[in-house]
Order: sequence, then C-alpha cells, then structure tokens
Amino acid sequence: MNFKLSTNTETGVATLLFDFENEKINKLDGKTLLELKEHLTALASDKSMKLLVFESAKKGIFIAGADINEIKDIRGKEEAYEKARFGQQVLHQIALLPFPSLAVINGACVGGGCELALACDYRIISDDKKSVIGLPEVSLGIIPGFGGCVRLPKLIGLQAALQLILAAKVIAAKKALRLKLVDAIYNHTLDRAFIDDFINSLLTEPLFVKKIIQKRNKPFAQKLLEDNVFGQKLIFKKAHQNLLAKTKGHYPAPFKALQVIESITDMSIDDALEEELRGFSEVAITDISKNLIQLFFTSEALKKETGINDNSITPQVMNKTAVLGAGVMGGGIAWLFSNKDINVRLKDIEWGAVAKGYQTANLYYQQMKKFRKIKPNQIRYKMNHIAGCVNYNGFQQIDLVVEAVVENIKVKKMVLAEVEAQLPEHAILASNTSSLSITEMAEGLKRPENMIGMHFFNPVNRMPLVEIIPGEKTSQQTIANTVKLAKQLGKTPIVVGNCAGFLVNRILIPMLNEAALILQEGGNVLAIDKSIEAFGLPMGPFVLADEVGIDIGFHVATILEEAYGPRMKVAGIFHPIFNEEKLLGKKSGTGFYQHIKKSAPRYNKNIDTLLTFYRSENNISPQQFNHEQIVDRCILVMVNEAVRCLEEGIITNPAYLDMAMLMGTGFPAFHGGLLKYADNRGLKNVCDTLTKLSALYGERFSPAQLLIDKANNQQTFYEGDAQ
Repeated sequence: MNFKLSTNTETGVATLLFDFENEKINKLDGKTLLELKEHLTALASDKSMKLLVFESAKKGIFIAGADINEIKDIRGKEEAYEKARFGQQVLHQIALLPFPSLAVINGACVGGGCELALACDYRIISDDKKSVIGLPEVSLGIIPGFGGCVRLPKLIGLQAALQLILAAKVIAAKKALRLKLVDAIYNHTLDRAFIDDFINSLLTEPLFVKKIIQKRNKPFAQKLLEDNVFGQKLIFKKAHQNLLAKTKGHYPAPFKALQVIESITDMSIDDALEEELRGFSEVAITDISKNLIQLFFTSEALKKETGINDNSITPQVMNKTAVLGAGVMGGGIAWLFSNKDINVRLKDIEWGAVAKGYQTANLYYQQMKKFRKIKPNQIRYKMNHIAGCVNYNGFQQIDLVVEAVVENIKVKKMVLAEVEAQLPEHAILASNTSSLSITEMAEGLKRPENMIGMHFFNPVNRMPLVEIIPGEKTSQQTIANTVKLAKQLGKTPIVVGNCAGFLVNRILIPMLNEAALILQEGGNVLAIDKSIEAFGLPMGPFVLADEVGIDIGFHVATILEEAYGPRMKVAGIFHPIFNEEKLLGKKSGTGFYQHIKKSAPRYNKNIDTLLTFYRSENNISPQQFNHEQIVDRCILVMVNEAVRCLEEGIITNPAYLDMAMLMGTGFPAFHGGLLKYADNRGLKNVCDTLTKLSALYGERFSPAQLLIDKANNQQTFYEGDAQ
C-alpha cells in the first residue's frame, strides 16, 4: 500500500500519508490512483470528517508527478484518453469531497502532483529549497491531463497560468505564494507546529478561512484584462506569437495546451475537463512526445552516472581549484567555480590578462543580475572566491587545475609540466581542450594518471555539457572525481574516448564543413542557414561559424583532417575566407555575416565575390540545391560520423551520444537526438541515401559498417529503448 490513512475522530481530520513503496519518490501510477480512489470513496461517505490532509513521507518530495513509464508506453489515442480520464476522475473526487482538503507540500510538487494539489481547497508549501511546484508536462511533449489546464488559470489567473504551463516552468515557494498558487509558506525546521496550527485555524477560525479566500481575489487591473472577451483574445494572441517565436512550431504540446485553455474559458468544469482529455490524447501519442520522454529518461540516467564501473571507488570532494589562462573560456570557468562557492585561483602570465578574466566573470554575474537571479551583495561575495595571480603561490594546496591556454599542443604540454611541479600529488590536471589528445598531453608528466580532459563549451554560463576525456593512463579515481566535480558545478558530464575532436566536435565539424562544400558548389549562405534552421537546429552552420569564430572552426577542422584524412578534408573555400581575407566572424565584426552592434547580423556580400573567384579558379559550375538535399548532406554526414564513434567505442550508449549532441550543439530535442532521428527515419532509408550521396560526393558518405549491419538486420540504435 502506498497511502497510509489515519483519522482523528475528535478533530475530524483525516490524513493520507503518501509513501510509494520501494521508491525514492512519490508518483501517481495506475495502481496508486486506484488505491487513492478507494480511500476517497470511503472518506466521502464518512460524515464525521471535516478535513482531508495530504502529506508525504518522502523527504524533499511531495509528488513527482504521474508515472512517465506509463505515459511512454501509450500507443493509441483511445488508450491515452482512458488513462488520463481515470487519473482526472480520481483527482476530481478530491474537489467533490463534502469537506475541504489541504495539500502539505514538503518538496517537489510537479505534474500530476501539482494537479492533485490544485484539486485541494488549500495548499501550503515548505521553504526548503527542494520545494518547487509547477506543470512541466509540455517539456515531455504532453499537456496537463489531470485537470491542470482547467484549475490553474482559475486559481492564479490566465496570464500567470499560461506562463507556467507553456514554458514548463516550476517555481520556488516564494514565487508560488506571490502568484497565489499556495496559501502559505512554512519553515521546514518547524513544520509540524505550523501544519498543526494551520489545520486548527482552518477548522476553528472562519475569519482565517475568509482571509485566505480574499487573498486569492484578482487585482483590479488583472480582472479588467482577463475577465473580458477582448482582453482574453489579446492574451491568447500574444501567447501564440511568443510560442511561434520560441519553438518555430516544432513542438505541438504547448500549442495544444494553449488551444485547450482558450477553448475552455467559459465552459463548465465537466466540459472543460473533457476538452483537456481530448487535447492530452492527441499529443501523448506523437513521436515528438516519445522522443522527449526518452530524453528525460536519458537525463535521469546521466544524473546517476559516475563515469566508471568500479563501485569500490568513492569520488573525492575538491574544494580548491585553479584555472590556467584567463581568456574568455578561462574567465568563464573561473566564474563557474565561484558561482558554486568553490575557491579558484585564476592565473595568467600578466595582470592585464587576469583583469580580462575578472571582466568575463563579472559580465556573467551582471547578466544574472539583469534577470534577477542574483543580488549585488551576492555578486561581491561570489567574486571574492576568485583570486587572480601571475605566479604559482598557493598552488601547493590545489585539488584540481583546469588548463585553458591557447589550443596548441606544445604550449599545453609545457604549461602542464610546469604546473604539475607546483601541485600536491593528489591534484588533478584537467585540460579544457576541444580537440587535442589527452594521452599526448600526459606524455612527460610525472603523474599521467592524474591527467584528464574536461571540455567545457562556450559560453560556459549557458552550455550544460562537459565532455570528460580520460587519457590512456588516466586513473579511475581521476575520472570519478572529475565527473563528481562537473555535477557539483551544475553541468552534465559525459565520458567520451580520447580521439581527435572527441565526440561533439568530431560529429559537428563535418556538418559545418559540408555546408561550406555545398556553398562552394553553388549553394548560398542564407538558403543553407535557413534549411538547417528549418530542420530544427538553433542556428544555421554559417551563423554558428561566426558565433564560434571562423578561426577556431578552421583550426579544429584542420586537426580533424590530419586525424581522419580525406573524408574530413577541409572545404577549399575556407582558405580564402580565413587565410586570405582573415574573416573571423562575430568577434571581428565580419564573417559570413556583418555584425553591427544593436542590429541584426546582415549577410556579408563580399562572400559572393570570394565565391565567384574560387569557383572560377577551380572550374566549378554552380549547381542548385533544394532544402531536402541540404538537410540530407548536412545531417546525414553527422549521423554517419556518430555511428563511427559508436563503432570505435568513443561512446557506447546511443542515448548518451544523443544527449551530448543535444546539450553541446543544440540538436533539436523534438527529433530525439541524432541517432533517434536516424531510427525514426528508418536505418534502411538512411543507408540508401548515404550510398547515393557517396556516389555523388565521395567516401565521407559511405555508410559506416555498423549502420549497414543494423539496417540489414532490421535493428535500431534504440533497440528496446536504450537508456
């Protein structure tokens, strides 16, 4: 049994204590909902009851939502309707009880958990940092289906409800109180006394209850806008525009939620709940929902990953860190440490460079302040965690050093050998290289077992991925410690093999190079960027090249060509663009686009002149390329390289590869990831298309053997839904 019912006949208070058996969280699966239904039916007929209280026995968890596995397994529209209908009916029983109900929220209260709380008459929430509440269903490609679309707008107002539901937001206790989603916040260290007092006041003080109800009244301005047809139309129109701008129409769930909420504005509760069910059943069966749910499971699996298979090794905590190189990346990494209250020494060879590192860290804090994520006094406190230096004083106590100097193997080896001599024996040396060999860097070090790659992505404050790259001699302890630290920094670490470009750049750079090849063969920058953005990537290849820096992209592409030969030969057009014209992209103001402050980037028409000369010199007759051709060449070249990474054991879990590309490149989540896209498209189709492209453009499109084998055997990369 997952619910423990206790009743107090003197006070008339019934308490349902939720404690899902053999699980760390509470969730509303079919069996639990049936059990809850039986309790509610019995309580409704008990005339001695005056109040029902929902509590959780799980620390930091009220209810984490419905059972996502059950949603994942839904295949038909009718099945989706019936499953949601049952959950909806059970929670509606709470609202129909002949006495009031109270949800005591002691931690995460999301999805179905939030919908249960919404069905109650009153809600109080703990001030513990784990206490969050919201309806994030659209992030899984579904919509609230247990009454959330119906009840939340009525409780907190149309605009606030749309902001939470359409953006899949979960909010902390203070904001929940401000929005009137909860009625009170209680101190988690004195919870029992507050809860008992609140219950007593509900039962014995009519004025107390009246004040709670009055507090929920809408302010006049909100009422004026939201309670008339014209105001509502304006709100829905604006919400639709914002969704289109944010999602480009690729994600159906938020649009369906918006449609449902708009359609039920003046409906009765029963009709509104029925409309919600229809909306839920339509989106729950889509491939996009299945893809997003798979990504959720992958994300949860990564949270448990230690990076090693040896359970006897315990990761060690590292509280004293250093960064070598105070450039944009070095300053960003120093900011990251300081933001998590980890002391960090930021070293460069002269004070001017150190000052620039401080400027980068401060810039990130100012951005946080702009969005009200931090206060000025907190910035001062956190900046004090950074200690700039131009020597190795204090390095004798350091636990981990991140090297972020220039991307040159000789320079890196020299700097690493130099700093190693200043460190204690346990200290880890981590290189922030994006493509260079960790094994080669460790050559000549006295403690190569302490050397590892820790590749952060730019900008550090926004990109969630960190590639962890062990060298040939890296110890298991070093891997475990580094993975633990990356998690402590709020990043998602994924362990990958040591090869040129590692995982993400090895797969991404061929796409950028392919776009350049299409360009020199007759394509144009704007059309190629438009096609790749229409596929779902956040930016086209040439916009991305400008953002990253053409010099950096060219440098990494050159390393990949040296490592992998003809299949990654750098597109010839890059030579006049970079070597002759010295176009760098956004950082110099000119690349494939012209970047002028406070205005949108404009296409750099000088590229046309360069292309004309290049095509003439190389006897290239320009061709026309349609959207499908551009997408096939750019995306399938990545698929093929991803499969090769699996073949070589650079990474062994297809789902982790997909998550790395999602977090490291912004590969569209609605496709489920690069390999999931290949599965959904059909591996035979992918193989056949690659074979045709190979005949036209060369060996880089020759299907990887693993891809051929899976296609021939009618297998998929997500056989049995790899997690």
